Amino acid sequence: LSLLIGLAILLVVVPLINQQLGTNLDLSLLITPKIIIIVIGLLVFTGVLSGAYPAFYLSSFSPVNAIKGGAASSAGKVWIRRALVTIQFSVSIFMLISTMIIYDQMQFVRSRDLGFDQQHIITFGMTGVARPKWKLIRSRLMQSPGVLKVGTASTVPGRGYPKNMMSIEQNDGAMGDYGVNFIMVDFEYFNTFDIKIVQGRDFSYDFATDSTTSVIVNEAMAKRLAWDNPIGKKFNWGDGTIRRVIGVVKDFHHQSLHNPIEPIAFFPRFNNGRAIIKVGGTITETLKYVEATWNEFLPNIPLEYTFIDQSFLEAYEEDQLRGILFLGFAILMIVVTNLGLLGLSSFIAEQRKKEISIRKILGAEVRGLITLQVKAFVWLVLIGALPAFFIGNMTMSTWLQSFEYRVNVNFELYAIVLLIVLLITVLVTGYHAYRAAVTNPAENLKYE
Repeated sequence: LSLLIGLAILLVVVPLINQQLGTNLDLSLLITPKIIIIVIGLLVFTGVLSGAYPAFYLSSFSPVNAIKGGAASSAGKVWIRRALVTIQFSVSIFMLISTMIIYDQMQFVRSRDLGFDQQHIITFGMTGVARPKWKLIRSRLMQSPGVLKVGTASTVPGRGYPKNMMSIEQNDGAMGDYGVNFIMVDFEYFNTFDIKIVQGRDFSYDFATDSTTSVIVNEAMAKRLAWDNPIGKKFNWGDGTIRRVIGVVKDFHHQSLHNPIEPIAFFPRFNNGRAIIKVGGTITETLKYVEATWNEFLPNIPLEYTFIDQSFLEAYEEDQLRGILFLGFAILMIVVTNLGLLGLSSFIAEQRKKEISIRKILGAEVRGLITLQVKAFVWLVLIGALPAFFIGNMTMSTWLQSFEYRVNVNFELYAIVLLIVLLITVLVTGYHAYRAAVTNPAENLKYE
Protein backbone atom coordinates (compact mmCIF):
# COMPACT_ATOMS: atom_id res chain seq x y z
CA LEU A 1 0.00 0.00 0.00
CA SER A 2 2.82 2.41 0.89
CA LEU A 3 4.51 1.66 -2.43
CA LEU A 4 1.31 2.43 -4.34
CA ILE A 5 0.79 5.67 -2.42
CA GLY A 6 4.42 6.64 -3.05
CA LEU A 7 4.07 6.02 -6.78
CA ALA A 8 0.85 8.05 -6.88
CA ILE A 9 2.57 10.97 -5.12
CA LEU A 10 5.48 10.67 -7.57
CA LEU A 11 3.12 10.88 -10.56
CA VAL A 12 1.52 14.03 -9.16
CA VAL A 13 4.59 15.82 -7.78
CA VAL A 14 7.15 15.32 -10.57
CA PRO A 15 5.14 17.24 -13.24
CA LEU A 16 4.65 20.07 -10.73
CA ILE A 17 8.41 20.18 -10.04
CA ASN A 18 9.14 20.27 -13.78
CA GLN A 19 6.67 23.12 -14.24
CA GLN A 20 7.82 25.23 -11.29
CA LEU A 21 11.58 24.67 -11.47
CA GLY A 22 12.02 24.31 -15.22
CA THR A 23 13.51 20.84 -14.86
CA ASN A 24 12.93 17.88 -17.18
CA LEU A 25 12.58 14.90 -14.88
CA ASP A 26 11.38 11.89 -16.89
CA LEU A 27 9.47 9.18 -14.99
CA SER A 28 9.92 6.74 -17.85
CA LEU A 29 13.58 6.46 -16.85
CA LEU A 30 12.43 4.59 -13.72
CA ILE A 31 10.79 1.82 -15.76
CA THR A 32 13.88 -0.32 -16.29
CA PRO A 33 14.59 -3.89 -15.14
CA LYS A 34 17.33 -2.70 -12.78
CA ILE A 35 15.10 -0.12 -11.06
CA ILE A 36 12.18 -2.57 -10.81
CA ILE A 37 14.41 -5.22 -9.20
CA ILE A 38 15.75 -2.65 -6.70
CA VAL A 39 12.22 -1.50 -5.79
CA ILE A 40 10.99 -5.09 -5.31
CA GLY A 41 14.09 -5.86 -3.23
CA LEU A 42 13.50 -2.80 -1.00
CA LEU A 43 9.85 -3.76 -0.67
CA VAL A 44 10.70 -7.29 0.51
CA PHE A 45 13.49 -6.08 2.81
CA THR A 46 11.30 -3.40 4.39
CA GLY A 47 8.43 -5.84 4.85
CA VAL A 48 10.61 -8.45 6.54
CA LEU A 49 12.34 -5.83 8.72
CA SER A 50 9.09 -4.14 9.78
CA GLY A 51 7.59 -7.52 10.69
CA ALA A 52 10.66 -8.93 12.40
CA TYR A 53 11.34 -5.97 14.68
CA PRO A 54 8.00 -6.08 16.56
CA ALA A 55 8.26 -9.88 16.81
CA PHE A 56 11.72 -9.79 18.40
CA TYR A 57 10.78 -6.78 20.50
CA LEU A 58 7.67 -8.36 21.97
CA SER A 59 9.34 -11.71 22.52
CA SER A 60 11.95 -9.99 24.69
CA PHE A 61 9.34 -8.99 27.28
CA SER A 62 9.12 -10.94 30.51
CA PRO A 63 5.51 -12.19 30.87
CA VAL A 64 5.52 -11.34 34.58
CA ASN A 65 6.73 -7.78 33.96
CA ALA A 66 4.30 -7.34 31.12
CA ILE A 67 1.35 -8.41 33.31
CA LYS A 68 2.54 -6.01 36.03
CA GLY A 69 2.72 -3.17 33.55
CA GLY A 70 6.47 -3.26 33.15
CA ALA A 71 6.34 -3.28 29.38
CA ALA A 72 6.37 0.46 29.22
CA SER A 73 9.45 0.77 31.36
CA SER A 74 11.25 -1.91 29.41
CA ALA A 75 10.49 0.02 26.24
CA GLY A 76 12.99 1.91 27.18
CA LYS A 77 15.89 3.68 26.42
CA VAL A 78 14.22 7.02 26.01
CA TRP A 79 17.55 8.65 25.37
CA ILE A 80 17.68 7.06 21.91
CA ARG A 81 14.34 8.60 21.03
CA ARG A 82 15.39 11.92 22.49
CA ALA A 83 18.63 11.84 20.53
CA LEU A 84 16.76 11.18 17.28
CA VAL A 85 14.28 13.99 17.96
CA THR A 86 17.16 16.33 18.83
CA ILE A 87 18.82 15.53 15.49
CA GLN A 88 15.53 16.23 13.74
CA PHE A 89 15.27 19.56 15.57
CA SER A 90 18.79 20.42 14.49
CA VAL A 91 18.17 19.61 10.82
CA SER A 92 14.85 21.50 10.84
CA ILE A 93 16.45 24.61 12.35
CA PHE A 94 19.32 24.44 9.84
CA MET A 95 16.91 24.15 6.89
CA LEU A 96 14.75 27.03 8.15
CA ILE A 97 17.76 29.29 8.71
CA SER A 98 19.14 28.50 5.25
CA THR A 99 15.76 29.11 3.61
CA MET A 100 15.30 32.48 5.30
CA ILE A 101 18.83 33.68 4.44
CA ILE A 102 18.40 32.64 0.79
CA TYR A 103 15.04 34.45 0.71
CA ASP A 104 16.67 37.53 2.24
CA GLN A 105 19.41 37.56 -0.40
CA MET A 106 16.94 37.03 -3.26
CA GLN A 107 14.86 39.95 -2.00
CA PHE A 108 18.03 42.04 -1.91
CA VAL A 109 18.79 41.03 -5.50
CA ARG A 110 15.30 42.00 -6.68
CA SER A 111 15.20 45.32 -4.85
CA ARG A 112 18.76 46.57 -5.44
CA ASP A 113 19.16 49.57 -7.71
CA LEU A 114 21.23 48.25 -10.62
CA GLY A 115 22.10 51.73 -11.82
CA PHE A 116 19.97 51.61 -14.97
CA ASP A 117 16.31 51.41 -15.92
CA GLN A 118 15.34 47.79 -16.57
CA GLN A 119 11.55 48.11 -16.42
CA HIS A 120 9.59 47.44 -19.63
CA ILE A 121 12.71 47.29 -21.79
CA ILE A 122 12.91 44.58 -24.42
CA THR A 123 15.90 43.48 -26.44
CA PHE A 124 16.34 41.28 -29.48
CA GLY A 125 19.16 40.30 -31.77
CA MET A 126 19.43 41.60 -35.29
CA THR A 127 20.67 39.29 -38.00
CA GLY A 128 22.81 40.35 -40.92
CA VAL A 129 19.64 40.89 -42.95
CA ALA A 130 18.03 43.06 -40.27
CA ARG A 131 20.91 45.41 -39.55
CA PRO A 132 20.88 47.21 -42.94
CA LYS A 133 17.14 47.87 -42.45
CA TRP A 134 17.43 49.03 -38.86
CA LYS A 135 17.25 52.74 -39.66
CA LEU A 136 13.88 52.24 -41.36
CA ILE A 137 12.65 49.91 -38.62
CA ARG A 138 13.64 52.38 -35.91
CA SER A 139 11.91 55.25 -37.72
CA ARG A 140 8.68 53.23 -37.95
CA LEU A 141 8.89 52.13 -34.30
CA MET A 142 9.24 55.71 -33.06
CA GLN A 143 5.90 56.56 -34.71
CA SER A 144 4.09 54.64 -31.97
CA PRO A 145 3.38 56.57 -28.74
CA GLY A 146 3.97 53.31 -26.86
CA VAL A 147 7.59 53.12 -28.02
CA LEU A 148 9.35 55.55 -25.70
CA LYS A 149 13.03 55.04 -26.49
CA VAL A 150 15.03 53.01 -28.99
CA GLY A 151 18.75 52.22 -29.01
CA THR A 152 21.25 49.56 -30.04
CA ALA A 153 24.40 48.01 -28.61
CA SER A 154 26.70 45.09 -29.16
CA THR A 155 25.49 43.59 -25.86
CA VAL A 156 23.03 44.39 -23.08
CA PRO A 157 23.01 44.08 -19.28
CA GLY A 158 22.79 40.47 -18.21
CA ARG A 159 25.10 39.35 -21.02
CA GLY A 160 28.86 39.36 -21.30
CA TYR A 161 31.15 41.74 -23.16
CA PRO A 162 34.43 41.36 -25.05
CA LYS A 163 37.88 42.49 -23.94
CA ASN A 164 40.70 43.83 -26.06
CA MET A 165 44.20 45.21 -25.53
CA MET A 166 44.29 48.98 -25.87
CA SER A 167 46.81 51.74 -25.32
CA ILE A 168 45.47 54.32 -22.85
CA GLU A 169 46.83 57.65 -21.70
CA GLN A 170 47.87 57.81 -18.05
CA ASN A 171 48.04 60.78 -15.71
CA ASP A 172 51.60 61.62 -16.73
CA GLY A 173 50.69 61.66 -20.42
CA ALA A 174 52.42 58.36 -21.21
CA MET A 175 50.51 55.61 -23.01
CA GLY A 176 50.13 52.24 -21.28
CA ASP A 177 48.68 48.93 -22.50
CA TYR A 178 45.61 47.58 -20.72
CA GLY A 179 43.06 44.84 -21.23
CA VAL A 180 39.80 46.75 -21.66
CA ASN A 181 36.19 45.54 -21.49
CA PHE A 182 34.30 47.39 -24.17
CA ILE A 183 30.79 47.74 -25.59
CA MET A 184 29.76 49.28 -28.89
CA VAL A 185 26.72 51.56 -28.42
CA ASP A 186 24.73 54.04 -30.44
CA PHE A 187 23.97 57.60 -29.38
CA GLU A 188 20.66 56.58 -27.73
CA TYR A 189 22.07 53.81 -25.52
CA PHE A 190 22.57 55.73 -22.26
CA ASN A 191 19.31 57.61 -22.67
CA THR A 192 17.35 54.39 -23.30
CA PHE A 193 18.66 52.80 -20.11
CA ASP A 194 18.56 56.10 -18.21
CA ILE A 195 22.23 55.72 -17.25
CA LYS A 196 23.50 58.90 -15.65
CA ILE A 197 26.43 60.95 -16.96
CA VAL A 198 28.41 62.06 -13.90
CA GLN A 199 31.17 63.94 -15.70
CA GLY A 200 31.49 65.37 -19.20
CA ARG A 201 28.75 64.64 -21.74
CA ASP A 202 26.96 61.93 -23.72
CA PHE A 203 27.52 61.15 -27.40
CA SER A 204 25.78 63.82 -29.45
CA TYR A 205 24.78 64.41 -33.06
CA ASP A 206 25.79 68.04 -32.49
CA PHE A 207 29.44 66.95 -32.64
CA ALA A 208 30.26 65.52 -36.04
CA THR A 209 33.45 63.81 -34.84
CA ASP A 210 31.87 61.95 -31.91
CA SER A 211 31.25 58.83 -34.00
CA THR A 212 34.95 58.41 -34.80
CA THR A 213 37.01 60.15 -32.14
CA SER A 214 35.18 59.78 -28.81
CA VAL A 215 34.79 57.25 -26.03
CA ILE A 216 32.86 57.18 -22.75
CA VAL A 217 34.01 55.23 -19.69
CA ASN A 218 32.35 54.20 -16.46
CA GLU A 219 33.46 55.27 -12.99
CA ALA A 220 35.19 51.94 -12.42
CA MET A 221 37.42 52.55 -15.46
CA ALA A 222 38.35 56.06 -14.26
CA LYS A 223 39.11 54.66 -10.81
CA ARG A 224 41.18 51.79 -12.19
CA LEU A 225 43.38 54.18 -14.17
CA ALA A 226 43.51 56.66 -11.24
CA TRP A 227 42.88 59.60 -13.54
CA ASP A 228 42.83 63.03 -11.91
CA ASN A 229 40.59 64.21 -14.75
CA PRO A 230 39.30 61.59 -17.21
CA ILE A 231 38.00 64.09 -19.77
CA GLY A 232 40.31 64.28 -22.77
CA LYS A 233 42.33 61.14 -21.97
CA LYS A 234 43.33 59.23 -25.10
CA PHE A 235 42.48 55.68 -26.22
CA ASN A 236 44.32 53.93 -29.04
CA TRP A 237 42.66 50.71 -30.18
CA GLY A 238 45.63 49.84 -32.34
CA ASP A 239 44.06 50.93 -35.61
CA GLY A 240 45.85 54.27 -35.52
CA THR A 241 42.70 56.22 -34.55
CA ILE A 242 42.99 58.24 -31.36
CA ARG A 243 39.80 58.55 -29.36
CA ARG A 244 39.37 60.87 -26.41
CA VAL A 245 37.20 60.46 -23.33
CA ILE A 246 34.24 62.84 -23.51
CA GLY A 247 32.23 61.56 -20.53
CA VAL A 248 32.05 59.31 -17.49
CA VAL A 249 28.87 57.37 -16.68
CA LYS A 250 27.77 56.29 -13.24
CA ASP A 251 28.65 52.67 -12.46
CA PHE A 252 25.85 50.21 -13.19
CA HIS A 253 25.55 46.45 -12.95
CA HIS A 254 26.09 44.97 -16.39
CA GLN A 255 26.32 41.48 -14.89
CA SER A 256 24.64 39.77 -11.96
CA LEU A 257 25.38 40.65 -8.35
CA HIS A 258 27.65 37.63 -8.23
CA ASN A 259 30.20 39.79 -10.08
CA PRO A 260 31.82 43.13 -9.26
CA ILE A 261 31.25 46.17 -11.45
CA GLU A 262 34.15 46.06 -13.88
CA PRO A 263 35.79 48.90 -15.85
CA ILE A 264 34.10 49.36 -19.23
CA ALA A 265 34.74 51.62 -22.21
CA PHE A 266 31.83 52.51 -24.52
CA PHE A 267 32.63 53.19 -28.18
CA PRO A 268 30.08 54.74 -30.56
CA ARG A 269 28.69 52.72 -33.46
CA PHE A 270 25.32 53.11 -35.16
CA ASN A 271 24.81 49.59 -36.49
CA ASN A 272 24.92 47.12 -33.60
CA GLY A 273 23.79 43.56 -33.07
CA ARG A 274 21.13 44.10 -30.39
CA ALA A 275 18.14 46.41 -30.38
CA ILE A 276 16.93 47.95 -27.10
CA ILE A 277 13.39 49.32 -26.84
CA LYS A 278 11.70 51.03 -23.91
CA VAL A 279 7.96 50.35 -24.18
CA GLY A 280 5.13 52.09 -22.38
CA GLY A 281 1.40 52.65 -22.53
CA THR A 282 -0.51 49.40 -22.92
CA ILE A 283 2.43 47.00 -22.99
CA THR A 284 0.68 44.19 -24.89
CA GLU A 285 -0.51 46.57 -27.61
CA THR A 286 2.92 48.15 -27.93
CA LEU A 287 4.56 44.74 -28.22
CA LYS A 288 2.10 43.80 -30.95
CA TYR A 289 3.07 46.99 -32.80
CA VAL A 290 6.78 46.16 -32.47
CA GLU A 291 6.15 42.66 -33.85
CA ALA A 292 4.01 43.98 -36.69
CA THR A 293 6.72 46.52 -37.62
CA TRP A 294 9.37 43.81 -37.59
CA ASN A 295 7.24 41.49 -39.74
CA GLU A 296 6.61 44.31 -42.20
CA PHE A 297 10.32 44.63 -42.97
CA LEU A 298 11.41 41.06 -42.22
CA PRO A 299 8.42 38.76 -42.81
CA ASN A 300 10.49 35.58 -43.02
CA ILE A 301 12.43 36.09 -39.78
CA PRO A 302 10.54 35.60 -36.49
CA LEU A 303 11.05 38.27 -33.82
CA GLU A 304 12.39 36.76 -30.59
CA TYR A 305 12.58 39.35 -27.84
CA THR A 306 13.20 39.14 -24.11
CA PHE A 307 12.65 41.59 -21.27
CA ILE A 308 15.86 42.89 -19.75
CA ASP A 309 14.70 42.39 -16.17
CA GLN A 310 13.68 38.77 -16.82
CA SER A 311 16.91 37.84 -18.58
CA PHE A 312 18.85 39.51 -15.76
CA LEU A 313 17.09 37.33 -13.18
CA GLU A 314 18.02 34.20 -15.13
CA ALA A 315 21.50 34.53 -13.63
CA TYR A 316 19.95 33.65 -10.26
CA GLU A 317 18.02 30.56 -11.36
CA GLU A 318 20.29 28.18 -9.44
CA ASP A 319 19.99 30.32 -6.30
CA GLN A 320 16.20 30.47 -6.59
CA LEU A 321 16.08 26.70 -7.14
CA ARG A 322 18.22 26.20 -4.05
CA GLY A 323 15.81 28.34 -2.05
CA ILE A 324 12.77 26.37 -3.25
CA LEU A 325 14.44 23.04 -2.46
CA PHE A 326 15.51 24.22 0.99
CA LEU A 327 11.97 25.42 1.69
CA GLY A 328 10.52 22.09 0.60
CA PHE A 329 12.94 20.11 2.74
CA ALA A 330 12.39 22.48 5.67
CA ILE A 331 8.63 21.89 5.55
CA LEU A 332 9.21 18.14 5.25
CA MET A 333 11.59 18.13 8.20
CA ILE A 334 9.17 20.13 10.35
CA VAL A 335 6.41 17.60 9.62
CA VAL A 336 8.72 14.65 10.37
CA THR A 337 10.05 16.31 13.53
CA ASN A 338 6.54 17.02 14.78
CA LEU A 339 5.55 13.41 14.20
CA GLY A 340 8.58 12.26 16.19
CA LEU A 341 7.90 14.89 18.84
CA LEU A 342 4.27 13.83 19.07
CA GLY A 343 5.25 10.20 19.53
CA LEU A 344 7.96 10.92 22.08
CA SER A 345 5.85 13.31 24.16
CA SER A 346 3.00 10.81 24.17
CA PHE A 347 5.36 8.01 25.13
CA ILE A 348 6.94 9.98 28.00
CA ALA A 349 3.55 11.19 29.24
CA GLU A 350 2.39 7.59 29.37
CA GLN A 351 5.57 6.52 31.16
CA ARG A 352 5.25 9.25 33.80
CA LYS A 353 1.51 9.12 34.38
CA LYS A 354 1.88 7.48 37.79
CA GLU A 355 4.56 9.98 38.83
CA ILE A 356 2.33 12.85 37.67
CA SER A 357 -0.62 11.43 39.57
CA ILE A 358 1.39 11.16 42.79
CA ARG A 359 2.71 14.71 42.38
CA LYS A 360 -0.84 15.93 41.84
CA ILE A 361 -2.06 14.15 44.99
CA LEU A 362 0.78 15.80 46.90
CA GLY A 363 -0.46 19.21 45.81
CA ALA A 364 1.33 19.98 42.55
CA GLU A 365 -0.50 22.44 40.29
CA VAL A 366 -1.46 21.58 36.72
CA ARG A 367 0.67 24.44 35.38
CA GLY A 368 3.70 23.13 37.24
CA LEU A 369 3.16 19.60 35.94
CA ILE A 370 2.89 20.86 32.35
CA THR A 371 6.04 22.97 32.76
CA LEU A 372 7.91 19.98 34.17
CA GLN A 373 7.27 17.93 31.03
CA VAL A 374 7.58 20.69 28.45
CA LYS A 375 10.89 21.93 29.89
CA ALA A 376 12.65 18.68 28.94
CA PHE A 377 11.68 19.13 25.28
CA VAL A 378 12.68 22.79 25.29
CA TRP A 379 16.16 21.67 26.28
CA LEU A 380 16.20 19.26 23.32
CA VAL A 381 15.41 22.19 21.00
CA LEU A 382 18.16 24.34 22.52
CA ILE A 383 20.70 21.51 22.29
CA GLY A 384 19.74 20.84 18.66
CA ALA A 385 19.94 24.55 17.85
CA LEU A 386 23.64 24.84 18.72
CA PRO A 387 25.06 22.69 15.86
CA ALA A 388 22.30 23.99 13.54
CA PHE A 389 23.35 27.60 14.17
CA PHE A 390 27.03 26.82 13.69
CA ILE A 391 26.63 24.77 10.50
CA GLY A 392 23.96 27.13 9.14
CA ASN A 393 26.13 30.20 9.68
CA MET A 394 29.17 28.52 8.13
CA THR A 395 27.24 27.16 5.11
CA MET A 396 25.25 30.29 4.36
CA SER A 397 28.25 32.59 4.84
CA THR A 398 30.10 30.51 2.24
CA TRP A 399 27.13 30.72 -0.14
CA LEU A 400 26.82 34.49 0.34
CA GLN A 401 30.51 34.85 -0.52
CA SER A 402 29.58 33.88 -4.10
CA PHE A 403 27.83 37.28 -4.35
CA GLU A 404 29.97 40.37 -4.70
CA TYR A 405 26.99 42.35 -3.41
CA ARG A 406 25.11 40.63 -0.60
CA VAL A 407 23.20 41.04 2.61
CA ASN A 408 24.87 40.65 5.96
CA VAL A 409 23.82 37.60 7.91
CA ASN A 410 20.90 38.78 10.02
CA PHE A 411 21.18 37.05 13.37
CA GLU A 412 17.63 38.11 14.16
CA LEU A 413 16.61 35.35 11.74
CA TYR A 414 18.26 32.83 14.04
CA ALA A 415 16.17 34.09 16.96
CA ILE A 416 12.98 34.01 14.85
CA VAL A 417 13.62 30.43 13.73
CA LEU A 418 14.38 29.34 17.29
CA LEU A 419 11.20 30.97 18.58
CA ILE A 420 9.12 29.29 15.85
CA VAL A 421 10.51 25.85 16.67
CA LEU A 422 10.13 26.45 20.42
CA LEU A 423 6.52 27.55 19.94
CA ILE A 424 5.69 24.43 17.91
CA THR A 425 7.42 22.27 20.52
CA VAL A 426 5.55 23.85 23.43
CA LEU A 427 2.21 23.47 21.67
CA VAL A 428 2.75 19.82 20.70
CA THR A 429 4.27 18.64 23.97
CA GLY A 430 2.04 20.91 26.06
CA TYR A 431 -1.03 19.17 24.65
CA HIS A 432 0.08 15.74 25.93
CA ALA A 433 1.37 17.23 29.17
CA TYR A 434 -1.99 18.90 29.77
CA ARG A 435 -3.91 15.69 29.15
CA ALA A 436 -1.69 13.82 31.57
CA ALA A 437 -1.89 16.59 34.17
CA VAL A 438 -5.70 16.87 34.22
CA THR A 439 -6.34 13.12 34.33
CA ASN A 440 -7.91 11.93 37.57
CA PRO A 441 -5.07 10.38 39.66
CA ALA A 442 -7.44 7.60 40.71
CA GLU A 443 -7.54 6.36 37.09
CA ASN A 444 -3.77 5.88 37.02
CA LEU A 445 -3.33 4.50 40.54
CA LYS A 446 -6.40 2.30 41.00
CA TYR A 447 -4.44 -0.91 40.43
CA GLU A 448 -1.52 0.02 42.66
